[in-house]
Amino acid sequence: MTKTTSKRGRRADDEQPDLFAWLGEPGPPSDGSLNIGIALRQALSEAIRLSGIERIDLCAQLYKLTGVEVSKATLDAWSAESRDKSSEGIDPNGNKRWGIPAEIIPALCIATNSFALLALIAEACQHKALKGKDVVRARLGRINEDMRRMAVEKKRLEQVLVLTD
Repeated sequence: MTKTTSKRGRRADDEQPDLFAWLGEPGPPSDGSLNIGIALRQALSEAIRLSGIERIDLCAQLYKLTGVEVSKATLDAWSAESRDKSSEGIDPNGNKRWGIPAEIIPALCIATNSFALLALIAEACQHKALKGKDVVRARLGRINEDMRRMAVEKKRLEQVLVLTD
């Protein structure tokens, strides 16, 4: 479904994020919205697939980067969607214990050259993960905002001086 966004009648795709929605304070997460297990598995599977690296070679890279040995079977379990639906690995409290250790995620991102896992986690926490020139652009935007705010403050202070003279 599309909607009109301008007087010219241009259409915008509903999939396109609303830039102004990012400017407001995020509300509390909805119930269950932080259960990102399946999304993490999908992101990991996609990162591995797009990297073109054989899984066994990825395991070797993870060991080199972290010093933690990860078997191919473990990597397969982390990325298999079916594991999220199985009853294996459930602790006495009913929680699944299949998960990717957090300390492995940076190595996975580096080894696969994909930051989808990191971006997924950041967005679940209502933040954005930036890389490369996007970091510089964001910093420049912040500096420009600060300069505008300081210019307004400067003008206000100058007016106070004029009124008190």
